[in-house]
Amino acid sequence: MGSATSQKSVGIGIKLIAEYVTDAYDLKLEAHDNQLECRASITVHDTANSIPPVELISLLRKNDIARSVDLEQVAIFCTEAAQGENPQNFVLASGMRPVKGEDGWFELIVSTGDEESPLPVDEKGRVDFKAVQSFSNVEQDQQIGEIHPPTQGLAGETITGVPLPAKAGEPSKLIAGEGVVISPEGTHVIATKPGRAVLDKNKISVLDEFLISGDVDLSVGHITFNGFVVVKGDVLDDFNITATKGITITGAVGMCQIKSEGPVTIGTMAGQGSGSIRCGGDLKASYLNHVTVECQGNISISREVRNSVLKATGRIEVPKGLITGGRTVALEGIEVKILGARAGVKTYVTSGVYFPEEDRLEYLKTQLKSTGKQTTTIKDTLSLLEKNPLKNSRKALQEAIELRAEILKKRFSKLDSEHKNISTELDSFKKAEHPTANPKINILDVAKEGVVVALGQAITTIQEEISGPTSIVEDSPLGEIRIMTYSPLTIPADETDEKT
Repeated sequence: MGSATSQKSVGIGIKLIAEYVTDAYDLKLEAHDNQLECRASITVHDTANSIPPVELISLLRKNDIARSVDLEQVAIFCTEAAQGENPQNFVLASGMRPVKGEDGWFELIVSTGDEESPLPVDEKGRVDFKAVQSFSNVEQDQQIGEIHPPTQGLAGETITGVPLPAKAGEPSKLIAGEGVVISPEGTHVIATKPGRAVLDKNKISVLDEFLISGDVDLSVGHITFNGFVVVKGDVLDDFNITATKGITITGAVGMCQIKSEGPVTIGTMAGQGSGSIRCGGDLKASYLNHVTVECQGNISISREVRNSVLKATGRIEVPKGLITGGRTVALEGIEVKILGARAGVKTYVTSGVYFPEEDRLEYLKTQLKSTGKQTTTIKDTLSLLEKNPLKNSRKALQEAIELRAEILKKRFSKLDSEHKNISTELDSFKKAEHPTANPKINILDVAKEGVVVALGQAITTIQEEISGPTSIVEDSPLGEIRIMTYSPLTIPADETDEKT
């Protein structure tokens, strides 16, 4: 038997391990795939004396190939050789290929709105097609995602047991954009401000502005957002917008509910009597019609206000337009070019009043009257039930009367308690001091007859048109309205003492 055992390259990724030449066979062992496979080729001269499995395994061990030997493959190889089939490039042993570690990855745990989400269904199975908003409102300091680290991978080994190191996975390539930080340990993504999460390729951000480039319709639905909402188009009827930091609508707004803790700017709004705006900052608009406004700031209208309710804790200014119909209430003064109309519904204007207090006081009075009326009605009904001559007749009727009386007594007890609480609050109700209060109305052009003006304790109806520019203030000692030479709203009413 002769052999060649030197390791020499015989091809790309192939090395000769050993070569055995005997009278019965010629055997060649090669390492393939960079030492990950041992392949054998044999030419048998005498099938009666072909190589047996034990001998082949012994030759493999002599070349340090032991743990990786596939005994089933060895048996098949030797069987084919004994049958004179001369198997070539036959795999007898396999090493273990190293497995690269898994790459790190980012798991978003809030919704960006890009994901598909089912429409909400109420208890009756009805689908709200306007509730299509799917992004999550993110709060400051909220965790919005988790970064999973890469794994180390699984090492391999060659056919001779030489270790093959594995490559570790690549770390996540996530980039922290605007409004987010990555925790010091590199595993958590935290929002630094409220808004909505936006994932653009490998960059995560939290934006406090939600931009709608077109109209707010069924494709957008109702909007609730922790930040600024900007609408470049119109807001159709029955679509509501709520935003914490502010709302800007370039186009027209229909019969909608607009709410913000910040300022609101819109084009026009036709509320049809049920549309409303509630804002914690200033309001700016071009035109309002049949809209209810509660503003914790100043209201500025460039054109017209028709048949609307405007309430502001600051000023209300329509210097180039008119206010006609409805009710206008401001704490720090009202200035308007044209006030009222020659005919039609009454126009009511009030200045120097803090509307939240006035609204609360009116609510308490209304509730006191309502609960008092209800308790009186229940007392009268209970008295009639007690005197009912049929209560001692049939058992079923008697039980029904008793049940009704029991229900009315419980209702009476609840209403009576509410009535007493409201009465107590009313008795202790006291208006706060408001240093910026300015019971003053400036007319730049004309105030029409029929306008009802309330300033402090003075209430009057304008009987003849008042031409401007002029200022209307309260004559406190007399409890009357005074018509003064015009002065800006920056000058308080009580500092104006020129009488016309």
